[in-house]
Amino acid sequence: MIMVGRGKEEEGYSVEAQENMGVALEQFKESLIPIGSEEANKNVFATIKIMIKGVRRRLVDLGNVDAPEGPLKIQLMIFNKEHIPLVIEQLKEEGFKPRTDAGSQYVKVDVPPPTRLQLMDVASDVDRRTKSCIGTINKIRSNTAVRITKAVENEFIDQRTAGVANKKIEKNFSKFEVEAIKAGMNKKMDILGKWFSPENDQEKALFAKIKKKEKSKEENSD
Repeated sequence: MIMVGRGKEEEGYSVEAQENMGVALEQFKESLIPIGSEEANKNVFATIKIMIKGVRRRLVDLGNVDAPEGPLKIQLMIFNKEHIPLVIEQLKEEGFKPRTDAGSQYVKVDVPPPTRLQLMDVASDVDRRTKSCIGTINKIRSNTAVRITKAVENEFIDQRTAGVANKKIEKNFSKFEVEAIKAGMNKKMDILGKWFSPENDQEKALFAKIKKKEKSKEENSD
Protein backbone atom coordinates (compact mmCIF):
# COMPACT_ATOMS: atom_id res chain seq x y z
CA MET A 1 0.00 0.00 0.00
CA ILE A 2 1.54 3.34 -1.06
CA MET A 3 0.65 6.20 1.26
CA VAL A 4 1.38 9.90 0.98
CA GLY A 5 1.67 11.99 4.11
CA ARG A 6 0.73 10.14 7.29
CA GLY A 7 -2.66 11.22 8.53
CA LYS A 8 -3.89 12.00 5.01
CA GLU A 9 -3.32 8.61 3.41
CA GLU A 10 -5.38 6.90 0.78
CA GLU A 11 -5.60 3.34 2.10
CA GLY A 12 -6.18 0.43 -0.23
CA TYR A 13 -6.82 -2.30 2.32
CA SER A 14 -10.58 -1.92 2.41
CA VAL A 15 -10.78 -1.66 -1.39
CA GLU A 16 -8.84 -4.89 -1.84
CA ALA A 17 -10.93 -6.64 0.81
CA GLN A 18 -14.14 -5.51 -0.87
CA GLU A 19 -12.97 -6.84 -4.23
CA ASN A 20 -11.95 -10.20 -2.74
CA MET A 21 -15.26 -10.50 -0.87
CA GLY A 22 -17.07 -9.78 -4.12
CA VAL A 23 -15.17 -12.52 -5.93
CA ALA A 24 -15.99 -15.02 -3.16
CA LEU A 25 -19.68 -14.12 -3.37
CA GLU A 26 -19.82 -14.47 -7.15
CA GLN A 27 -18.07 -17.85 -7.01
CA PHE A 28 -20.62 -18.98 -4.42
CA LYS A 29 -23.55 -17.82 -6.57
CA GLU A 30 -22.13 -19.64 -9.59
CA SER A 31 -21.78 -22.84 -7.55
CA LEU A 32 -25.52 -22.70 -6.77
CA ILE A 33 -26.64 -22.57 -10.41
CA PRO A 34 -26.44 -26.31 -11.24
CA ILE A 35 -27.86 -27.49 -7.89
CA GLY A 36 -31.29 -29.06 -8.34
CA SER A 37 -31.29 -28.24 -12.04
CA GLU A 38 -31.18 -30.13 -15.31
CA GLU A 39 -27.37 -30.04 -15.12
CA ALA A 40 -27.43 -31.77 -11.74
CA ASN A 41 -29.33 -34.77 -13.13
CA LYS A 42 -27.13 -34.88 -16.22
CA ASN A 43 -24.04 -34.90 -14.01
CA VAL A 44 -25.36 -37.94 -12.12
CA PHE A 45 -25.52 -39.91 -15.37
CA ALA A 46 -22.17 -38.61 -16.52
CA THR A 47 -20.48 -40.24 -13.52
CA ILE A 48 -22.04 -43.69 -14.03
CA LYS A 49 -19.46 -46.24 -15.18
CA ILE A 50 -20.02 -49.09 -17.63
CA MET A 51 -17.86 -52.21 -17.90
CA ILE A 52 -16.62 -52.43 -21.51
CA LYS A 53 -14.30 -55.36 -22.31
CA GLY A 54 -13.01 -55.49 -18.75
CA VAL A 55 -12.49 -51.74 -18.47
CA ARG A 56 -14.79 -49.43 -16.51
CA ARG A 57 -15.71 -46.53 -18.81
CA ARG A 58 -17.62 -43.39 -17.90
CA LEU A 59 -21.03 -43.14 -19.52
CA VAL A 60 -20.11 -39.65 -20.73
CA ASP A 61 -17.26 -41.22 -22.73
CA LEU A 62 -19.66 -43.63 -24.41
CA GLY A 63 -22.27 -41.10 -25.49
CA ASN A 64 -23.91 -37.72 -25.04
CA VAL A 65 -26.08 -37.01 -22.01
CA ASP A 66 -28.91 -34.57 -22.63
CA ALA A 67 -32.28 -33.52 -21.20
CA PRO A 68 -34.19 -31.91 -24.11
CA GLU A 69 -37.60 -32.33 -22.47
CA GLY A 70 -36.72 -31.24 -18.96
CA PRO A 71 -34.57 -32.34 -15.99
CA LEU A 72 -36.62 -35.48 -15.28
CA LYS A 73 -36.30 -36.87 -18.82
CA ILE A 74 -32.73 -37.89 -19.62
CA GLN A 75 -31.74 -38.85 -23.15
CA LEU A 76 -28.52 -40.73 -23.90
CA MET A 77 -27.10 -40.91 -27.42
CA ILE A 78 -24.72 -43.86 -27.38
CA PHE A 79 -21.96 -43.66 -29.99
CA ASN A 80 -21.61 -47.42 -30.49
CA LYS A 81 -24.89 -49.36 -30.66
CA GLU A 82 -23.09 -52.49 -29.42
CA HIS A 83 -22.68 -50.77 -26.05
CA ILE A 84 -26.40 -50.10 -25.57
CA PRO A 85 -27.24 -53.47 -23.89
CA LEU A 86 -24.38 -52.91 -21.41
CA VAL A 87 -25.52 -49.35 -20.74
CA ILE A 88 -29.09 -50.49 -20.13
CA GLU A 89 -27.94 -53.28 -17.82
CA GLN A 90 -25.86 -50.88 -15.72
CA LEU A 91 -28.63 -48.29 -15.56
CA LYS A 92 -31.00 -50.95 -14.24
CA GLU A 93 -28.45 -51.83 -11.57
CA GLU A 94 -28.38 -48.15 -10.65
CA GLY A 95 -32.14 -48.29 -10.06
CA PHE A 96 -33.33 -46.63 -13.27
CA LYS A 97 -35.77 -47.92 -15.89
CA PRO A 98 -34.10 -47.23 -19.25
CA ARG A 99 -35.80 -47.88 -22.56
CA THR A 100 -34.75 -47.86 -26.19
CA ASP A 101 -36.23 -48.60 -29.60
CA ALA A 102 -34.84 -51.36 -31.80
CA GLY A 103 -32.02 -50.06 -33.97
CA SER A 104 -31.91 -46.71 -32.20
CA GLN A 105 -28.80 -45.11 -30.72
CA TYR A 106 -30.88 -43.42 -28.06
CA VAL A 107 -31.58 -44.61 -24.53
CA LYS A 108 -34.25 -42.71 -22.60
CA VAL A 109 -34.59 -42.60 -18.84
CA ASP A 110 -37.37 -41.04 -16.79
CA VAL A 111 -35.93 -39.76 -13.55
CA PRO A 112 -38.45 -39.94 -10.68
CA PRO A 113 -39.28 -36.62 -9.01
CA PRO A 114 -37.19 -36.13 -5.86
CA THR A 115 -38.84 -36.87 -2.53
CA ARG A 116 -39.15 -34.24 0.17
CA LEU A 117 -36.28 -35.89 2.05
CA GLN A 118 -34.06 -35.73 -1.05
CA LEU A 119 -34.94 -32.06 -1.54
CA MET A 120 -34.08 -31.36 2.09
CA ASP A 121 -30.69 -32.99 1.51
CA VAL A 122 -30.11 -30.70 -1.47
CA ALA A 123 -31.15 -27.70 0.62
CA SER A 124 -28.67 -28.79 3.29
CA ASP A 125 -25.94 -28.72 0.64
CA VAL A 126 -26.94 -25.13 -0.13
CA ASP A 127 -26.67 -24.30 3.59
CA ARG A 128 -23.20 -25.82 3.67
CA ARG A 129 -22.09 -23.77 0.67
CA THR A 130 -23.58 -20.62 2.19
CA LYS A 131 -21.70 -21.11 5.44
CA SER A 132 -18.50 -21.81 3.50
CA CYS A 133 -18.91 -18.57 1.54
CA ILE A 134 -19.50 -16.56 4.70
CA GLY A 135 -16.47 -18.25 6.24
CA THR A 136 -14.35 -17.20 3.27
CA ILE A 137 -15.60 -13.62 3.47
CA ASN A 138 -14.95 -13.56 7.22
CA LYS A 139 -11.41 -14.85 6.64
CA ILE A 140 -10.79 -12.01 4.19
CA ARG A 141 -12.03 -9.58 6.84
CA SER A 142 -9.83 -10.98 9.62
CA ASN A 143 -6.73 -11.31 7.43
CA THR A 144 -7.09 -7.72 6.26
CA ALA A 145 -7.52 -6.55 9.85
CA VAL A 146 -4.22 -8.24 10.75
CA ARG A 147 -2.49 -6.53 7.81
CA ILE A 148 -3.87 -3.16 8.88
CA THR A 149 -2.62 -3.67 12.43
CA LYS A 150 0.86 -4.49 11.12
CA ALA A 151 0.73 -1.47 8.81
CA VAL A 152 0.07 0.78 11.82
CA GLU A 153 2.86 -0.88 13.80
CA ASN A 154 5.26 -0.30 10.90
CA GLU A 155 4.00 3.28 10.53
CA PHE A 156 2.74 2.75 6.96
CA ILE A 157 -0.60 4.23 8.00
CA ASP A 158 -1.82 6.02 11.13
CA GLN A 159 -4.55 5.02 13.57
CA ARG A 160 -7.16 7.31 12.02
CA THR A 161 -6.70 5.78 8.57
CA ALA A 162 -6.70 2.28 10.05
CA GLY A 163 -9.95 3.03 11.85
CA VAL A 164 -11.60 4.26 8.66
CA ALA A 165 -10.39 1.17 6.77
CA ASN A 166 -11.68 -1.22 9.44
CA LYS A 167 -15.09 0.46 9.48
CA LYS A 168 -15.35 0.10 5.69
CA ILE A 169 -14.35 -3.54 5.92
CA GLU A 170 -16.93 -4.26 8.62
CA LYS A 171 -19.62 -2.55 6.55
CA ASN A 172 -18.69 -4.53 3.44
CA PHE A 173 -18.56 -7.78 5.41
CA SER A 174 -22.10 -7.21 6.68
CA LYS A 175 -23.29 -6.40 3.15
CA PHE A 176 -21.72 -9.46 1.53
CA GLU A 177 -22.84 -11.73 4.38
CA VAL A 178 -26.45 -10.68 3.82
CA GLU A 179 -26.05 -11.15 0.06
CA ALA A 180 -24.72 -14.68 0.60
CA ILE A 181 -27.57 -15.58 2.94
CA LYS A 182 -30.08 -14.10 0.50
CA ALA A 183 -28.64 -16.04 -2.47
CA GLY A 184 -28.66 -19.29 -0.49
CA MET A 185 -32.19 -18.72 0.77
CA ASN A 186 -33.52 -17.93 -2.71
CA LYS A 187 -31.98 -21.17 -3.98
CA LYS A 188 -33.58 -23.14 -1.15
CA MET A 189 -36.93 -21.52 -1.93
CA ASP A 190 -36.59 -22.69 -5.55
CA ILE A 191 -35.68 -26.21 -4.44
CA LEU A 192 -38.16 -26.72 -1.60
CA GLY A 193 -41.10 -24.70 -2.87
CA LYS A 194 -44.03 -25.06 -0.46
CA TRP A 195 -41.81 -26.92 2.00
CA PHE A 196 -39.47 -23.98 2.51
CA SER A 197 -39.39 -22.19 5.85
CA PRO A 198 -36.71 -19.77 7.13
CA GLU A 199 -34.37 -21.43 9.61
CA ASN A 200 -32.83 -18.51 11.51
CA ASP A 201 -33.41 -14.85 12.37
CA GLN A 202 -31.51 -13.57 9.33
CA GLU A 203 -33.51 -15.77 6.95
CA LYS A 204 -36.76 -14.79 8.69
CA ALA A 205 -35.97 -11.08 8.24
CA LEU A 206 -35.05 -11.52 4.56
CA PHE A 207 -38.07 -13.74 3.93
CA ALA A 208 -40.35 -11.12 5.46
CA LYS A 209 -38.87 -8.46 3.15
CA ILE A 210 -39.39 -10.68 0.10
CA LYS A 211 -43.02 -11.33 1.03
CA LYS A 212 -43.58 -7.63 1.67
CA LYS A 213 -42.23 -6.76 -1.80
CA GLU A 214 -44.40 -9.45 -3.41
CA LYS A 215 -47.47 -8.10 -1.63
CA SER A 216 -46.63 -4.55 -2.69
CA LYS A 217 -46.30 -5.63 -6.34
CA GLU A 218 -49.66 -7.41 -6.21
CA GLU A 219 -51.35 -4.33 -4.75
CA ASN A 220 -49.80 -2.04 -7.37
CA SER A 221 -50.84 -4.34 -10.21
CA ASP A 222 -54.51 -4.26 -9.14
